[in-house]
Amino acid sequence: MNHDGRLFDTHDIALLSEHLYFADGQQRDEVYDIGSFLQSKMHAHGVTCSDCHDPHSGQLRAPGNAVCAQCHATAKYDLPAHTLHMAGSAGAQCAACHMPTRNYMVIDPRHDHSIRIPRPDLSAKLETPNACTDCHANRSAPWAAAIIEHAFGPERKGFQKFAAALHDGRIGAPGAAANLMTLANDAESPAIVRATALADLRPYLSAGVMPALEAGLADPDPMVRGAALDVLLSAPPQERIRLALGSIDDPSAIVRIKAARVLAIMPDQGGDAALRAQLDKAFAEYVASQRANADRPEAHLNLGLFYTERRDPKQAEAEYRAALALQSDFIPAEVNLADFYRSYSRDVDAEKVLTSGLQLVPGNADLLHALGLLRVRQGRVAEALPLFAAAMRADPNNPRYAYVYGVALHDSSQHSQGLAVLERALARFPRNPDLLAALAAYARDAGDTDRAQAYAKRLEAISPAP
Repeated sequence: MNHDGRLFDTHDIALLSEHLYFADGQQRDEVYDIGSFLQSKMHAHGVTCSDCHDPHSGQLRAPGNAVCAQCHATAKYDLPAHTLHMAGSAGAQCAACHMPTRNYMVIDPRHDHSIRIPRPDLSAKLETPNACTDCHANRSAPWAAAIIEHAFGPERKGFQKFAAALHDGRIGAPGAAANLMTLANDAESPAIVRATALADLRPYLSAGVMPALEAGLADPDPMVRGAALDVLLSAPPQERIRLALGSIDDPSAIVRIKAARVLAIMPDQGGDAALRAQLDKAFAEYVASQRANADRPEAHLNLGLFYTERRDPKQAEAEYRAALALQSDFIPAEVNLADFYRSYSRDVDAEKVLTSGLQLVPGNADLLHALGLLRVRQGRVAEALPLFAAAMRADPNNPRYAYVYGVALHDSSQHSQGLAVLERALARFPRNPDLLAALAAYARDAGDTDRAQAYAKRLEAISPAP
């Protein structure tokens, strides 16, 4: 692989997803520094890693606050009036407030390289950490926010201004989709943030979201264009083809690769030799990108999905099997292989895969749910219901499992039980569109017009306008 300085020809940077980052972009799980640094004002103004670190040793170019004093005036910033700590103390270190650490693997404290202004006022609203109460663990976020407001005034400044939009998108707050689309189109926000806003639109995907994806595909940053293509994987086939075709000759390799994956559903072009050649080249590049990681089951899963959409069942099955040969309990490969068999009316083979998987990973929610769906297809609904119930209990944080179980109960003439499951799930996930739509439909069918309208209004409040 040629590492010639074009990062997005060789790497697909993880976005600020919920399991990796807090809503304000602070590191949550174990992440690379690049994802944090790309959010920073320093990066936006052209600062690079080697401005602070020696590129060979990785050590700081100057000790302590002196590394920051290369650019920032000590007479203004390295004073108790700014740090709110005694000079020379641990709390007076620039990094203590602007680059707090988080421990990984127990013994590995890593500085957050988003280099942000502490915002305990956001912690109270958005459940995000802050440097103040990281140290003053016996104090509250409102206490810290009051200290900062007393010292610096009520106006909060900061470069990262996206926390509320990402937070609301994650919980499905009213207007969340519209706010995410606005953020995705905000040229002043870092590219990794705009890309994350697009990625977080996936649960809201509808005709109203398509213009934001189309704008994302024209963004000057390849990270944003790539994020738009990732979301397009969940779009209707005609939209996938219409929007992704223009990206197969993108100057960035990662964008071309993602476009090829989106366009895997395209039928052969017959007499259009030029387009066929372009697609074949893009598909070959996608396959090569996965073969580069052929020691990982994820790469074979990706190829299995790709060849499934390319209508190449022999190669698709081989890739799913290759993933399981590398890791016999790799759940995504088992679930997708079973679904592959379903699409070719091979339910006997699908059942073997799922039951084998449950022997390796008893009680796995994904496998239980998939086996329940298989039982429904077999007309064995009574056997499916306890599988759906077990999947819901095994993964209570997945509203889809509660939705399917509730609908299955209701449609099996267990109306009150099904409604109870759906309503309990809605109490946990009050803005889930599937739950709201199902409850609205059932209320309407039961003649409860007021209740149906109430659910419909809640559903309309979280749906982006077309």
